[in-house]
Amino acid sequence: MRLIQKLGDWFDLRLQLGTPIRETAQHPVPRETASWFYVFGSAALTCFMLQVVTGILLALIYVPSAGEAWNSLQTLNHGISLGWFIRALHGWGSNFMVAIVLIHMVQVFLFGAYKFPRELTWIVGVLLLLVTLGMAFTGQIMRFDQDAYWGLGIGASIASRVPVIGPWAVNLMLGGPIIAGATLSRFFALHVFVIPGLLIAFVGVHLLMVL
Repeated sequence: MRLIQKLGDWFDLRLQLGTPIRETAQHPVPRETASWFYVFGSAALTCFMLQVVTGILLALIYVPSAGEAWNSLQTLNHGISLGWFIRALHGWGSNFMVAIVLIHMVQVFLFGAYKFPRELTWIVGVLLLLVTLGMAFTGQIMRFDQDAYWGLGIGASIASRVPVIGPWAVNLMLGGPIIAGATLSRFFALHVFVIPGLLIAFVGVHLLMVL
């Protein structure tokens, strides 16, 4: 225990993380704000951490290939111990995260917590909602089944109606004129690298503003 404490003190002396953590943990909460209405932000963060852990576990088995994506999911469901459970946690966690983020934003709006001096916190929250929806959309493409195909078709149809850049946007989105293996590769990169990076950055900024 003494070795662990010394190691913790060594890191704290250099990173100075202990003080803000202690100040946050010991911050007095007014009695009138200690209610269930104020748990949705923390609940959304908990869902996000669950998505990160289960997503990493799924990525160890999932194959981002048009010919192997579905088969790798069947391996998860039937060939890996608790694979079905991890996949279910990730899928339902995605649904819960979208719902909780929406509830959190409605609660903030109704309570007027978006007003001065919290306008930037609200703006970052809106960006977090958009990025969360992007994660949900790209995630359901990973199955590369009929649901994913028709979901992509609807998304491409919407993108094609953007004035001037519509055809270019569809080509960028699908990786070509049609839905194919390149489409799955692009959405895998978005779902695993690009959007999570944005999400982590926005969550960090949001927490910095809130705390």
